[in-house]
Amino acid sequence: MKAKPSAWAVHGVLILAAILSIFPLFWMTTTAFTPNDLVLRKAFRFWPDDPSLANFRAAFTSYPVGMWLWNSILIATAVTLGKLVIAVPAGFAFAHLRFRGREAAFWTIVATMTFPTVIGIVPLYVGISKLGWFDSRAGVIVPSIAYIGFYVFFMRQTFRTLPGEMFEAARIDNAGPFRQLIQIGLPNVLPAMASLSVISFMGAWNIYLWALLVLDSPEKRTLAVGLKAFTSIDDHEPLWGPMMAVALLSCLPVMILFAFAQRFVMAAFTGRVGE
Repeated sequence: MKAKPSAWAVHGVLILAAILSIFPLFWMTTTAFTPNDLVLRKAFRFWPDDPSLANFRAAFTSYPVGMWLWNSILIATAVTLGKLVIAVPAGFAFAHLRFRGREAAFWTIVATMTFPTVIGIVPLYVGISKLGWFDSRAGVIVPSIAYIGFYVFFMRQTFRTLPGEMFEAARIDNAGPFRQLIQIGLPNVLPAMASLSVISFMGAWNIYLWALLVLDSPEKRTLAVGLKAFTSIDDHEPLWGPMMAVALLSCLPVMILFAFAQRFVMAAFTGRVGE
């Protein structure tokens, strides 16, 4: 069967969009392996004539890039675990437990999604300063965990797809809420948890504005914040080579994570939570 012209047009648009999306990543990779003094002197090539790791060595010797990488991993992991620890039990409770004020509490949490993050910057900054969390990882981790409306909503909707009869039968067998969650709920929502883990990790990995305000010491910065150091070196031109090398390092963890968790993410967002 011949493809319709409309199908060819759709595929053409999708291919063009894919090329436009991949090209910046490809250019970043090429620049990362091109000696810094040749980045702006030669015309663009698909791959440098003499690929070099000089930009990576320059980045690691000039700045604590290794510490920035560790800080990013630690913060993103802590934020992801914190959100899951709160969102999964909360989603289960809002979906299958009966208690006074359940709907009001749920919609109050969901309503926080409508408030721009920028609105809370000033009170949050004052709060962490009084708590002594300024220039500390806790000052980035705890407020990031607090923005949890979407995660609670997603887990509640996921748990609602599970038959209520399973939990009713467990209650008849004197299983408490915690046992119902661990033995019945969790095994059936692993794809949803995996997808939220990826989303949360990527979001926390790319935190910039809040981390820039809170983390003052150079050794406590994240990769996203540390990249700014390469943009202005004593009023000289940005170090494009080392900057792209660090940018490439910052992309690799989330790309690898998504590659491994892609099956779970697709299953969660297509409704196949039990697979």
